[in-house]
Amino acid sequence: MSTHANHLLARTLDGMNPTEHARLLTDENCEPVPARLVEDPDWMTEQMRLRSLIWDTDDARVLATLWWFSTSSKLITPSIASFVVTGEVLSPALEDLWLHWHPDSRLSGVTSVNVLTGGSALESLAEALRRTLERSIASVAATARIRPRPLWAIATDAVAGCLLWAGRARGEPERATALAEPLVAAMGAPMPTPRYTEVSSHGETSRLFTKRTSCCLLYRAPGEDKCSSCPGRPPEQRHALLRENTPH
Repeated sequence: MSTHANHLLARTLDGMNPTEHARLLTDENCEPVPARLVEDPDWMTEQMRLRSLIWDTDDARVLATLWWFSTSSKLITPSIASFVVTGEVLSPALEDLWLHWHPDSRLSGVTSVNVLTGGSALESLAEALRRTLERSIASVAATARIRPRPLWAIATDAVAGCLLWAGRARGEPERATALAEPLVAAMGAPMPTPRYTEVSSHGETSRLFTKRTSCCLLYRAPGEDKCSSCPGRPPEQRHALLRENTPH
């Protein structure tokens, strides 16, 4: 890790609630692996095999979608967190990322070893994220032989969700989520517009959630149901389930 990146990570962590540090730090059970492996067909095929053991299915579309749903948000976490907290950006380039990889294929986080420099931070972040997502989505789609467009929708939800997470960790969710539309717009098509929804509890407390445009296909795995925030649920049911997660 470069000295600049190390200092920027430290500043980012200092500006966040300590309970949210885990996504940015390695743990003793993970093995750091280079993110460029995402473009390695053999490595990706092995990740799908490992995921099949978790979800008890050999449906390539389901496995790839579930893998990308969890991985996409991890890939962008260092960049989004540093941008929200400090205004500077840890690089999201695959060559600059190390995955916190676990033997069952799950990722607990990602480390960036470089910093983006020059130009507008938002524009630089958008351009770099776009390149990383393009490369990653192309690989995932090729591995599973699926259409890339739904994976772009997942990427939009990942950006929206990560901004919300970083904003909460910083104590400024409104400021952070206000960055979602301009950031995704700068990244360009085929990413849909990011959306949020506010869900009120039975009292006066309300909480902001990402209004997802994508489906992770979890319900297609044996014994699984749709996520509480799944766009495939009726709005009333989705809000009721989200309300259960809203502090009273």
